[in-house]
Amino acid sequence: MMKNKFISFLLPLIIFLLVGSVYIVHETQQAVIVQFGKPIGGVVDSAGLKFKLPFIQNVIRFDKRILEWDGAANEMPTKDNKYIFIDAFARWRISDALEFYKSAKNEMLAQSRLDDIIDGAVRDEIANRTMEEIVRSSNREMITYSDDDNTSKAENIDSPKDGARLIIIDNILKDVSARLLELNMGIEIIDVQLKSINYNNQVQTKQFNRMVSEQNMIAEKYRA
Repeated sequence: MMKNKFISFLLPLIIFLLVGSVYIVHETQQAVIVQFGKPIGGVVDSAGLKFKLPFIQNVIRFDKRILEWDGAANEMPTKDNKYIFIDAFARWRISDALEFYKSAKNEMLAQSRLDDIIDGAVRDEIANRTMEEIVRSSNREMITYSDDDNTSKAENIDSPKDGARLIIIDNILKDVSARLLELNMGIEIIDVQLKSINYNNQVQTKQFNRMVSEQNMIAEKYRA
């Protein structure tokens, strides 16, 4: 009788200990083992059934996939003292889960750190560029019409200039990568892109007026 009671008590305890010592890492995950709040061992990045000490060790899982950062549109000054709204986004991944846990703890805090780093890099690069460089991504000639267009031919009044947007993006990517490496956050930035570039109201009105004026000149040419 006493033996049966002992077995009935011991069996659930063994099952409970076994369940507490086993954990699963999926293909899209990597894990860090934490004991009394401090990480121990290396990064567990292989999928499968794993073991740990029950009760005293916990498993912190992180995503291995490429993650997205999407910042808010911010108004920034250009080199020629014009203000535009820049909306940027980036893709990143956790390259070192152990360093990531030590510096950022979780993805939410990492996103907050990336807000400051990426926004700062974008603002610095935009401040060193003119409006024309930012909005142009090719060296295609810009054709406009002058008021004294008596020959009915389009006159190119804008000198060709290589579009600098790709250079701007590349510089932002290098700057962000260097800052992340310096901070040793365990984060790798994959890509940075400028999702949209919008003029503020004052600049937008001037651009629309210019476009309307040029279209009127083209219409006058055909009517003539």
